[in-house]
Amino acid sequence: MLQVKKKTPRNPRHGRRWMLLCAVALLAGCVAAYGLLSGRSAPLPERDHSHDGGVIASHEAEEVARLGITTAHGAWTLLRDEDGGVTLEDDRDFQVDEGVAQDLFSAVQTLAYEEMLSDDPSEFEDHLADFGLENPTLRVEVAYTDGSAYTLSVGDALSMEESGYHYMRLEGDPRLLTLDLGTMEALMLDRGALHPVTQPTLHKARFDRITFMNGQGETLAEWALQGSIGGNAQDRWILAQPMRYPADGESIAKLQSSLANLRLGGYVGSATPENLTAYGFDEPRFVLEIHQATGATGTLDEDGVYGVTDWVESTFTLTVGGAKSDMVDYVLVDGSIYVSSHFLLEAFMDMDVKDSVSRYTVPVALGNLLRLTVESGGDRQAYTITRTEQVAENNELITDSEGQVQYDLTCELNGQEIPYASFEAAYNELLKVTVSGWLPEDWAAEEPPHTTFTFEALDGETHILTLTTFDALHDAVTLDGCTLFYLIRDGMAFQVEQK
Repeated sequence: MLQVKKKTPRNPRHGRRWMLLCAVALLAGCVAAYGLLSGRSAPLPERDHSHDGGVIASHEAEEVARLGITTAHGAWTLLRDEDGGVTLEDDRDFQVDEGVAQDLFSAVQTLAYEEMLSDDPSEFEDHLADFGLENPTLRVEVAYTDGSAYTLSVGDALSMEESGYHYMRLEGDPRLLTLDLGTMEALMLDRGALHPVTQPTLHKARFDRITFMNGQGETLAEWALQGSIGGNAQDRWILAQPMRYPADGESIAKLQSSLANLRLGGYVGSATPENLTAYGFDEPRFVLEIHQATGATGTLDEDGVYGVTDWVESTFTLTVGGAKSDMVDYVLVDGSIYVSSHFLLEAFMDMDVKDSVSRYTVPVALGNLLRLTVESGGDRQAYTITRTEQVAENNELITDSEGQVQYDLTCELNGQEIPYASFEAAYNELLKVTVSGWLPEDWAAEEPPHTTFTFEALDGETHILTLTTFDALHDAVTLDGCTLFYLIRDGMAFQVEQK
């Protein structure tokens, strides 16, 4: 928690005070002239009231028994219990953040003013509105365990040049004082800022399903991980709804990073029926759901010691309600309402799911390929990969520096062995093929596919890709029944050179 720097009384700044009093004198002169013309009495003539700052009361933070704050956004009062706990006066069930309360009490343990501008109320009491003291920006009521109590009213900044100091009055004290900006900002907290905010625990390495829904619970988009977390999981995601298609690994990585950085702002209130209605959750705009698989994460502690934390399967749900402003939205998480940055949420609410699909045509990496079958013009070519574990002379499996088992790889074409290196070279070229563009939404094939690729993976998945004539120069690409793109003619020509 940020520490609040309190100003301490110091030597007077006669030059600045003289300028201030000159300004007040000029204002007084104008008012006096108006008063003569209108029959009203004029203020007293200018006098030099330059004085040092001073201390109003000095205590320990633990001696603050009650602190009340009133701003334009509302009012709240903290009470210290006999056992040292802190509660909200009008809602004893409200959970108060201990760190925030400690900072607030530290800010008022010593009440001090920076300068005394005047000790004659007749000089300024007709100008309280000009100082922002007629309707104070901040009202502070503080009571201590010794029975003493004080009320401060804080108004505007002295001037643009003196924005670090604000006009202040102490109830029962005739003087016009100033308060330092640090103390004022420390106390200018909304009610929601008193409540602790627990940020969501989101580990992108554990994400295995991401769902966007509208306020009626209808799925707008859903991405799912095929297989388990870890390894090359980033490249094993698919767009599951509103269509089923392989997802682009880089797009998924960016989406995961953005989701993992979601942060909640200030606490607004519990999800009571009244609050749900008041903050726009009767008709929510958007629902985000993230499923996280069971897994472990590793971190370094303050001493540089690496530790592992195990996490159980979980689902995080965030619902977006009404807008507090153009920059802030109300969100619902785990039965509580918070505010959150609209700019963080906007990226998901306005996301075009098409931007997340892969432009590559081949859905299976070579390391996970078991068999590739290519059928075209009545010809059928089936390439089968065999992996044989490498065994050392001591009969132990041979592994690399990362502990991965090493294999001898062979390839057969329709049952006849061919050089694996030749197949590898041809397949690696196939992996580079990307689509040429999007098909029109109303496009429909007028003839059957002329080429079919069947990819069988080691994990049991089978993917079928077909090419169908789109126009004289391009083919439509259909992957697992989903037709989105077109590809330049012969863009997926697959030829293995058998040397």
